[in-house]
Amino acid sequence: MALSLTLLLFGCMTYAPRVSQISTSTGEIVFKETKSRSTILKKGGPKSILPVEKPPITKRIPEEKIMLVPPAYSKTFVGVLLPLTGKFAPLGRSLLDAIQLALFEVAEENVVLLPRDTKGTVEGAVSAAQSAIDAGAQFLIGPVFSSAARAVADLKKESGLISIAFTNDRIAAGQSAYIIGLIPRQRIKRIVGFAMSRGVERFAALLPSSPYGDLILEYYKEIVIQSGGVFTRVGRYLPGQQKSIVQSVKRLGNYDERKIALENRRKVLESQIDAISQRQLRRLEDLETLGDVDFEAVLLVEDGQALTALAPLLPYYEIDTRKVRILGISDWGARALHREPALQGAWYAAPSRSPLIKFYSRYRKIYGRPPHPLASLAYDAGALASVLGVQKPPAFSEKVLTNPRGFSGSIGLFRFRKNGLVEHNFSVLEVRPDGPVEISRSAKSFVKVRNN
Repeated sequence: MALSLTLLLFGCMTYAPRVSQISTSTGEIVFKETKSRSTILKKGGPKSILPVEKPPITKRIPEEKIMLVPPAYSKTFVGVLLPLTGKFAPLGRSLLDAIQLALFEVAEENVVLLPRDTKGTVEGAVSAAQSAIDAGAQFLIGPVFSSAARAVADLKKESGLISIAFTNDRIAAGQSAYIIGLIPRQRIKRIVGFAMSRGVERFAALLPSSPYGDLILEYYKEIVIQSGGVFTRVGRYLPGQQKSIVQSVKRLGNYDERKIALENRRKVLESQIDAISQRQLRRLEDLETLGDVDFEAVLLVEDGQALTALAPLLPYYEIDTRKVRILGISDWGARALHREPALQGAWYAAPSRSPLIKFYSRYRKIYGRPPHPLASLAYDAGALASVLGVQKPPAFSEKVLTNPRGFSGSIGLFRFRKNGLVEHNFSVLEVRPDGPVEISRSAKSFVKVRNN
């Protein structure tokens, strides 16, 4: 199929798709549908790997194992490397469910999953990958964690077999080894660019003292300076240690010095008896510090409970979040975050909400529970494998996978580069009491992203 074609796969079935059928002898999950669906080809734009309409799947996919006689026509084998036992088993199960959902909605012909248990370890991932390859896998999805992804990439380097891992570790990416995780640098670039388009010029950060915090600081400083902004200061703290967090916030806002400045100013005014000095003194009665901070925006990387514990400390120690914009690169769509006053008006870069909400709805309807946050990535990887796998022969090649127009998935537009990295287009959302509002939509193509 020419790269200039857009493939729109309709999910408007008038029947419920046949359940997955798992062979007890091979562990294969075979997806077979008994009716074909329409495919429309249109020139230009990214390939869509989403069903146009919500599939009318009416019942939960049962998990019983059934022996299946292989069909006469050829199959496409897709190895799936996930932690299916051990402490990460719930994560692995959710990702596998998302991949199955993608194949039900997208696959037009027989597609065979070869699920292999990585056990959440590097050794388990290598063994799982080798098992899938020995069983005839033509494409690999997984593993999840960066160290395992690097090991699998090394294992299959000479074979040229294409894989898509869920990590965002750039080191795990390379020739034929792609990563689909959301890369922090891209989110930082999006949120800094948007903030500058709204007049923000001076930036600060409050980051954990960790390798991840070090990496974010490096990216953030570089992008702020490249964008023409001014990086003023950073606060570092030990994650989970309240005393360290408090001291970091106070240092970030220059709290002690500003408090001393206020006390000294009061002493000066108290020594004056003129009316002007007394009026100025009265204005200082409700203040705890004197002067403003030297930044207009501050980047936070926490989410969930860690964020709700951190954010209120900013206004408490005189960093006025009505004047200083909080920036984020995590998904702050959780309801608990909307109720935190300090986060009102915060901006964060995240995938487009519209396709993501639709995916969450379909997943919950089928499985009766919410998906893991990484499940959307698993859905897109599974849908992509289906779109490429139904072609004859399967189009598992670098040329097709690195289509510069990209693919439209459950988290919006994305594309792979020849160096193995993924590129996502992000929206900018604002935290408000009734939920996040998309104030700058993600671009619909990989033409230069505009911030307004």
